[in-house]
Amino acid sequence: MKFGPSLFLACAMLLLPWLTAAQPASRVDSTARRLADAGFANVRAVETPEFTVFTVENDYYKIPAEGFARAIQIIEGAGVDTSKPVKLIGTAYRIPELTITYDPGAGQWRSTKRLDASWDAVRKEPLLNNSFGKSDLAIYPALSLTNLIITQVYQSLWELKPALSVSLWPGAQFTYQLVIPVFSDFFDASTKKVHPGFITFSQRFRDPWHLNILGKFSVGNFSTNRFGAVLEAAYWFPNERFWVNTQLGVIAPARFNGFRWQWVDAPFFAWNVAGNYYNARLQTQFILRAQRCMEGDYGLKFEMIRHFRHCSIGFYAQRGVEIFDGIVYHTPHTNGGFRFQIALPPYRMKRHGYIPRVSTSGQMGMAYNANNEQKFYKEFRTEATDNIMSLNYYNPYYINSQLSR
Repeated sequence: MKFGPSLFLACAMLLLPWLTAAQPASRVDSTARRLADAGFANVRAVETPEFTVFTVENDYYKIPAEGFARAIQIIEGAGVDTSKPVKLIGTAYRIPELTITYDPGAGQWRSTKRLDASWDAVRKEPLLNNSFGKSDLAIYPALSLTNLIITQVYQSLWELKPALSVSLWPGAQFTYQLVIPVFSDFFDASTKKVHPGFITFSQRFRDPWHLNILGKFSVGNFSTNRFGAVLEAAYWFPNERFWVNTQLGVIAPARFNGFRWQWVDAPFFAWNVAGNYYNARLQTQFILRAQRCMEGDYGLKFEMIRHFRHCSIGFYAQRGVEIFDGIVYHTPHTNGGFRFQIALPPYRMKRHGYIPRVSTSGQMGMAYNANNEQKFYKEFRTEATDNIMSLNYYNPYYINSQLSR
């Protein structure tokens, strides 16, 4: 019996899927699957002749530095070729925040805010464990104290503030928070009512030219009874101990009395510009900020914040004055105090598909106002997760210190 070329071609076509399936997955692809199975979101991977690169987003770990340390352990344990640079790009809301690189010559991992050709090579690879549409319900406990009357040492307000956040397209997030009073002996009756807190839509971004500019645009209802539209951005210098950041926004006073929203006054332009220096040996951040605050007053503020693994503690001093149409409306005044943020356990929590994940908040904080200033020098936050601890999560010097533990 003779077999023609067409018969051999037909047999080859039938065997091709089996032969393809029988080929073992590449080391890089299997490592990416291990990262996704370990709870990391938005995992990508690619290997080129110059480097191997992975992207991960911390979803299982509350503290990103702990997640990056675990991702490095997985990569090293998977036997990835380390004769050439291996890069781990950490993202937040699918926006790249920093690059952690293994240098074969130095034999260690080091992080930087800068991006290079590795991001361009991996950014269009398929995602494993895509975060789109996934949500979190974070419970924020809150305690407020005031000392305004002579018949009582402190008035206190105890609250629970659950916040639902939903991840959307790259960089986008929607947040809705509900404020539930637990106990209050404040005179303001509105503090005893359940009411909305943050209601925001935020879009994060990074410049496409690798200039080290990162930012966020937010609209909605913010903290301290303000609503409006705000742009926040930061630029990291080549010496990454130094960076500048700014907050520019058109905001207006407004408040919720229960679920009734009330517009209080006309909008105005608020801003602040800050220079930052990070002492890596002391893990301490120094900030000098010029600002126009929420009541239209101007001021200078100095901050010193010590960052630990699960908490951040800061001290501040500020001086300001209220000026309208060139007229000083009150005597320049000095204030100061301290504040802290503590990450609440559990520090690890897996997600189950698209079911909203319920957990404690990443941080709980409190601030002390030494001069008991009630009106001036006030600032606002655009998201429930914004605080002195979370804003340091992707500091390369802080990440390096945690990787070396």
